Amino acid sequence: MSGFRTVAIVGALVIAAFLLALSDRYYMDVFILTCFYGALAVSWNMMAGLTGLMSLGHALFVGIGAYSVAWGASVQGWPPLVTWPMGVVIAVAAAAVMGMLCFRYGLRGYFFAIATLAFNEVAFFSVSASVALGRSDGLILPTSSEDSVMMLQFFDKWPYGLIIGTVLIATLAIGQYLLTSRTGYYWRALRDNEEAAEALGVNARAYKLRCFMLSAGISALCGAFYANYVAFVDPRSALGIDLSIQMLVYSVIGGMALLWGPLLGAVLLVPFSVLLRNISAIQGSEIIAYAVLLVVLALVLPQGIAGWLVARWRRGKAAPGPEGFATVAAAEKST
Repeated sequence: MSGFRTVAIVGALVIAAFLLALSDRYYMDVFILTCFYGALAVSWNMMAGLTGLMSLGHALFVGIGAYSVAWGASVQGWPPLVTWPMGVVIAVAAAAVMGMLCFRYGLRGYFFAIATLAFNEVAFFSVSASVALGRSDGLILPTSSEDSVMMLQFFDKWPYGLIIGTVLIATLAIGQYLLTSRTGYYWRALRDNEEAAEALGVNARAYKLRCFMLSAGISALCGAFYANYVAFVDPRSALGIDLSIQMLVYSVIGGMALLWGPLLGAVLLVPFSVLLRNISAIQGSEIIAYAVLLVVLALVLPQGIAGWLVARWRRGKAAPGPEGFATVAAAEKST
């Protein structure tokens, strides 16, 4: 199955889920949150799973997009046509500065992850102390009693579902296009063996920076959507480390070796976490559940759920005999 066919199937499933969610506002809210976290996890996994750049501070870019919209709308009265591109541009510029600093001094692996976390924490405490950005109380976006397409304010939830569903499908399409291009091959080469890739002529710093900036831009776009959807932004929701951990959890559980793996993780865990918050009286119960799932899957399915499904599918297609056993072995090795 080709990558683009897989993206088309996933896109069709997203559209079908959107149509089913039209019948109820609660289902539409779950659909919106699933697409939001799914797009974030896919963009994060472009760095971590497909390029080897493990980030623990990716919430910084979500916060830049969200606060650009919140500050622009509440203080300046700017519409999303201005604030959304502004948030994406600022996030990409911030990623360029961070990336040049980190890659200039050869930070990779855990050191790169700690550096991104440090940048995120500096932004978190800076925003929490900023009067212009509402300190820890956050910013409330101005709302009206009537629908406004220009300000992306709707009484019904389905327009928001249409927007974030489109963002998700576009993220998958862009990711698949890049993975089948020279850029994608270079990314995977850097993930597998950066020294060998550089010896063959790959500009490691430039291609890692390109991936970092792309992922930051998509994350900022999701953050801008979140601000308009919730109409409220505060440091904990937009810049908290919990958000970065969620991206990691969805990717690991779904499967980091596949583009659509993190989306599968979000599809399984977001509705589960919403249900758990509604029925459990324990604060942070979904975090406890995530931790248990991570431990179990690390022992049982280290390749993630998506990787396990692909291995089973390839095993089912393998013919009995020497060729079939070779295909099965190759499938298991690749996942």
